[in-house]
Amino acid sequence: MTQKTLTGVAHTIVLMLLAWSGSIAVTPTPEKTPARSAATAATCLAGPIAPQALECHQVAVQLASERSFGPAIAIEEQVLLFAPANPEVAAALARMHQDGTRDTVRAIALYHAALDASPGFPPALLGLGTIMADKGEMEVAERYFARGAKERPDLAVFRVRQADALVRLGKEEQARPILKEIVLKWPESEEAETARKLISRTALAGP
Repeated sequence: MTQKTLTGVAHTIVLMLLAWSGSIAVTPTPEKTPARSAATAATCLAGPIAPQALECHQVAVQLASERSFGPAIAIEEQVLLFAPANPEVAAALARMHQDGTRDTVRAIALYHAALDASPGFPPALLGLGTIMADKGEMEVAERYFARGAKERPDLAVFRVRQADALVRLGKEEQARPILKEIVLKWPESEEAETARKLISRTALAGP
């Protein structure tokens, strides 16, 4: 499996990475949903997996979406050996450590590896922004979310995370137009519901 072939499913894997927590409303369209892989967790864990790296990557992401982080990480670590410069693999493994082992040092390093391989890679920006927000470093988080919104203006998650960071920084005036944009562009989304709550909070806090 070549690196070029592995990158060929970037759109689907990016959507899966963005969606697996359940907190992000992104669903692959039917025509872009990957076919069921012939590989299984058992065959991928057995290794070597070079001929089926792509399939094992998909298996690992699926396991992570089911919160089976132990085998997911074990498989994805092997995939990374065969595709060390692949942003999807690095970002997937980062997210697995972020949600599974809670090893933020490893997760941050992997997200940066994904950005080195593909500057502006959305899952890496989202992951880094989330980690920074969890650490209370809201100014850094806001910059990651703003960059993500620039890279993927079609995803409301970056805009609502950016607005939330601005509100936490006491920059309600900057957050309000972003929140209104979310409600107008994605009125039925979970992000719009969050935006409405933030609008109410900023209105109460306003002059």
